[in-house]
Amino acid sequence: MTGAGRGIGEAVAEMLAASGAAVVLSARSVDAIETVAERIRTNGGKAIAVPGDVSDPEAVEEVVESAVEQFDRVDILVNNAGVIWPLDEFAESDPDEWTYNIQVNLVGPYLMTRNVLPLMIEQQYGRLVHISSGAAVRAFAGWSAYCTAKAGLDMMNKVLAVELADSGVTTNCLYPGLVNTEMQSDIRSVDTSESTLDFSLWQNAYERNELRSPQDVARSIFWLAGPWSADVTGQVFDVRDEAFATRIRADIGE
Repeated sequence: MTGAGRGIGEAVAEMLAASGAAVVLSARSVDAIETVAERIRTNGGKAIAVPGDVSDPEAVEEVVESAVEQFDRVDILVNNAGVIWPLDEFAESDPDEWTYNIQVNLVGPYLMTRNVLPLMIEQQYGRLVHISSGAAVRAFAGWSAYCTAKAGLDMMNKVLAVELADSGVTTNCLYPGLVNTEMQSDIRSVDTSESTLDFSLWQNAYERNELRSPQDVARSIFWLAGPWSADVTGQVFDVRDEAFATRIRADIGE
């Protein structure tokens, strides 16, 4: 589980652990993932914390190696780590920030997936869940890096599904919608008064109390990571889709 120290990642890790899964929590913040892992263990679950940046190939290898050493196999990968910056007009964007966004949001999932795939293929079982975004299919001014990365992630998911047909490994993307996380707070913090950018969509959703909770989104990821998704692969699911929500309620309850 990447990006596991807070928000959606933290909620998913706790839900998976409560169901009996042994979880490996990874993020750049050592203290955050150690805190989550300790809470899971205190509640009777199995968890280890392995800090690392998903854009670093060596760090990714260490996360996967630690999972195998501790738990012998890898059944589920949730690519959740993400960054939003830079939020700026294209011509004013910082090249280093722009490149790092692609590294985390697209190259990171590639590296994680590439490292676990041989294990999953050998097991003839695996669940790949990639946290994408509606920004993959809708252009937002100021979001050039993020939109580009998420569009690439969606296509990576489709290619993986073709390559993994009949392997026992499924791969799917999830659009989590507007969620009450620090990333949403970062978006609202941007001063757009002297630019053409307009982030009122996020401001208004927050003021109207329309942001979803991380725990709500975690239910969708939990479904995709479990046996209920065995018949779907290469798909993009949206938490706002009522048919999807109905299926989740039918399979795992309220």
